[in-house]
Amino acid sequence: MSDLLLEWMSYRRTGKKDDLLSHLLAGEAAAWMLADLAALGHADIGTDGTWRIAPPVLAVIGEERGAAQAVLCGARTPKLLERFRAGCISARGTLSETPQDGRPSTVTVSAQDRTSLASIAAATGIAFHLDAPFTLLACLPAIRDWPRTPCAMVAGRVSSVKRFSRSHRSWVPSSLEEASKAHRGLFRIRRDWDWVNLLKQGPDRQAQIDIYAGRIAAAEGAKVVDWDPPAASFRLPMSLSPPTLIARGLVLCSGLLPLRDRNSRTLAYQQVPLRIARLALALTGLRFA
Repeated sequence: MSDLLLEWMSYRRTGKKDDLLSHLLAGEAAAWMLADLAALGHADIGTDGTWRIAPPVLAVIGEERGAAQAVLCGARTPKLLERFRAGCISARGTLSETPQDGRPSTVTVSAQDRTSLASIAAATGIAFHLDAPFTLLACLPAIRDWPRTPCAMVAGRVSSVKRFSRSHRSWVPSSLEEASKAHRGLFRIRRDWDWVNLLKQGPDRQAQIDIYAGRIAAAEGAKVVDWDPPAASFRLPMSLSPPTLIARGLVLCSGLLPLRDRNSRTLAYQQVPLRIARLALALTGLRFA
C-alpha cells in the first residue's frame, strides 16, 4: 500500500497530514509515515503538518571507487518508472527493487561508472545528485547551531512538565519551577492547547527548538554511537533519533530506513561509510562509545 501512497502523493504534489487516505496508510499513523517518507527523500514536511512531494532525483550513494550505485528518490509514478527502466537498459545498468515493510520499495541502480548513472538520469528527465549523503550532510548546521527561536519562559497553568535526562536518555518528570531555574537542559511543557519544547541556555534564556534537535543538544558529548566496520552500521539510541535532514543523509547511504531494535531501543543505519559516520558525529556532537 505504501508504494500506492507514494504514487498518490506524487500526483497530488502537496497536501496536509490529514489528507492522506486511510486505506493507503494501512493502519499506520500519518505522522510516522510522513517522517519516514521524508527520511527516504520522497517528501518534505512543514512544521505546520503540510507536506510536499520532492522532485524525482537519482542520488548517487557509496564510495567513489568501484561500481557506481544510486537510489531513486522523490516523486514516483508508473510513467517515470517506465522511463527509468528504459534508461537503465540503455545504459546497461542493473535495476533492483528492495521491499521495505510498510514503506515504499527502495529502487536502486548499479552501473559501470557514474557517467552511466548520469545518462540514466538524463534519459529519465530527472535530476542527478553526486555523493548525495555527504553533500547533504555537509550543507547542514551542527546541532549547536540548529535553528531555534528565543522566547519568554512559559508561565501560568501547565498540565505537564518533563525534562530530557542526558544520563538516562529519556524523559523524566519535572516542574515549571525547575525549568525556570535551570541553566541548561531540554524541557517539554504541556499547556492547555499545545506542547512547547524549551532548550535552556541560561537561567533567564531559553528557546523553542525542534524536538529531535533538542534531545541531541541536551545529550551533547554523550558516548552513545556505535559504528560496526564489517557491516558499516551506524547505531544510536532511539531516543536520540536525529532531525529529518540528518536522518536523510544517513538513510541515503543505502536507500533503506534504519533497522529498529525494540529490545535494545536502538536505530541502526546501514552501509554508512566511516567518513559519513564521522560527519554525522561532527553535526550531532555525539561521540563513539
